[in-house]
Amino acid sequence: MSIRKIITSAALGLALTGGMASVPAFAADDHIINMQDVDIKAFIENVGIVTGRTVVIDPRVNGKVNIVSEKALNDGEVWAVFKEVLRVHGYTVIRSANGDYRVTLLQGAAQDAPLTTTDGISGQFNTTILSVPDGMGAEAARLIKPVMHSQGQVSANPDGNIIVVTDFPENLRKARAIVAAMGNGGRVRETFQLSQLSAQDAQEVLRELGGTKAAFKVVALNATNSIIIEGPQSEIDDLRPLIASMDVGSTAPRGSVSIVPLRFADGEGLITLINGLLPSYVVEGKPVPTVAYEPGSNTLVISASAEVQADLEQIIRRLDQRRPQVLVEAIIVEISDNAAKELGVQFALGGVNGSTVPLLSSNFSRQAPNLLSIAGALGGTGLGLDSGTRDSLADAAVTSIAGLDGGAFGVGGVENDTLFAVIVNALETDEDTNVLSTPFVTTLDNVPATFLVGQEIPVTTGESLGGNNLNPFRTFERQEVGIQLDVLPQISEGDVIRLEIEQIVSSISGVLTSASGDFVLNKREITTTVLANDGEIIVLGGLVQDDEQITVSKVPLLGDIPVAGKLFQSKGRSRDKTNLMVFLRPTIIRNADDARPLTQDRLNQIRAVDIAQSGRDFSKIDEILTPIQ
Repeated sequence: MSIRKIITSAALGLALTGGMASVPAFAADDHIINMQDVDIKAFIENVGIVTGRTVVIDPRVNGKVNIVSEKALNDGEVWAVFKEVLRVHGYTVIRSANGDYRVTLLQGAAQDAPLTTTDGISGQFNTTILSVPDGMGAEAARLIKPVMHSQGQVSANPDGNIIVVTDFPENLRKARAIVAAMGNGGRVRETFQLSQLSAQDAQEVLRELGGTKAAFKVVALNATNSIIIEGPQSEIDDLRPLIASMDVGSTAPRGSVSIVPLRFADGEGLITLINGLLPSYVVEGKPVPTVAYEPGSNTLVISASAEVQADLEQIIRRLDQRRPQVLVEAIIVEISDNAAKELGVQFALGGVNGSTVPLLSSNFSRQAPNLLSIAGALGGTGLGLDSGTRDSLADAAVTSIAGLDGGAFGVGGVENDTLFAVIVNALETDEDTNVLSTPFVTTLDNVPATFLVGQEIPVTTGESLGGNNLNPFRTFERQEVGIQLDVLPQISEGDVIRLEIEQIVSSISGVLTSASGDFVLNKREITTTVLANDGEIIVLGGLVQDDEQITVSKVPLLGDIPVAGKLFQSKGRSRDKTNLMVFLRPTIIRNADDARPLTQDRLNQIRAVDIAQSGRDFSKIDEILTPIQ
């Protein structure tokens, strides 16, 4: 042993134990560790010296360690003991890119674990990627989780074939063994040709027997009257005799009448098609085939010979298929920015009490308050008006001031039989509007659907006072105002969806005039036909509008004078900017597995809104609905 090794070994054996243990004679690279209540940082520092490794200590690392070595250890064994001691105390060591080592908390260390294709480095976290059978990612993660360290991590794509595991090497070996066991049976596909039993019936029976937790999948091929089963070989071997026992012909003779219950098809539409085929089955000397529909049970009743019954039943089964549905989501975004500025000056000058001072004034109807009303109220007495007229002028002045928008400054009065008044008013408005509507509707393939949320308002269509104002009447009709979505989806090859769409967004803008009370309606309508892929967002249309208006009212000639002309003007500017866009996203729903996550997502959204608005930590929706699993 070198002098340095002997010194550092002694330091490890004596200095850390406070002299409580003696150091025996050393063989080459042999160390004996015997410590009691030694600071863990000092232990880490001495291990770094003994093994020749650079170790960086996280400030959060603290505590005491107790270690007893029964036999001499070499450098590698000291390092292994070191990592186990850290693990016991809730710490781990991670190697950095430059070759240094960092001692840190186990909690949160998984994100820094190095990637390995084997079991990794002993005594510290490692990350590995495992392949699992198709669609078994979630199941593999569920089986691996119980055997992992509390700070280990496992991530999986629920329907994928890849999982990522971060843990100590011994737990990674367990994860590999679990994945290997899952793959031992192997997921295989096998086709079963049926001769007597229909593929649709076989599929339904097997799905009912397997339930939602079945390890196998069944697909019916009606064109060849066969089924394909995918799953573990053992499951398929168990199903094989069951399928054979079901696929047998009936020994009893077929009667003259058979009953065919429909699963998905609409019997009223199907009976029309079947009756159109019946003339081709008329054979001389045999009963004329007839088919009747019983709407209460959605059942077809066939009266015909045995051969015709079998043919018609096969046709009905081929037509009685579950049709896919389409979820159509419309996204309507409207952003508007309305700004207006008003600046005006009004003045009045005139004589009262018989004064010869002429009347001079500027008054703009666009402005409020009305200066002449206020001036009349101020000089009512000097004008020789009676008290009733003066009160009327005062009321008009108050009403005019009450209608003021923005800011105003004015002076006025009567002096030396002269009435004077000046008002300067200014108004600036800035209004931003952001409207986002997301109506959506689900319908069967090739079946029209309508979604409407709004109101029905009365719209006057005519009125009459009658002769001598006798028997007056008004006629009106109710008009729908709100958001309406009409759609007809058609699924074609390659999951391309043809959509016939009518999108209407309407609202009440206000009344036409205060006297008539008739409504002014805003309406935005798109009627079009588009093609979109499954789940693809497509733009239907939009409008970008920028409307700017400048209005100037002024006194002729005086209003054109530079600078001073501002005293004889009223100027207004308004600008309306509108951005309107309508988008659409169709999503195909073929079965319950497709519908469940979409429904759960919408349910979670409305739960979150209910909780946020109510302030509760739970949603009342959960008291009514059972969460979708």
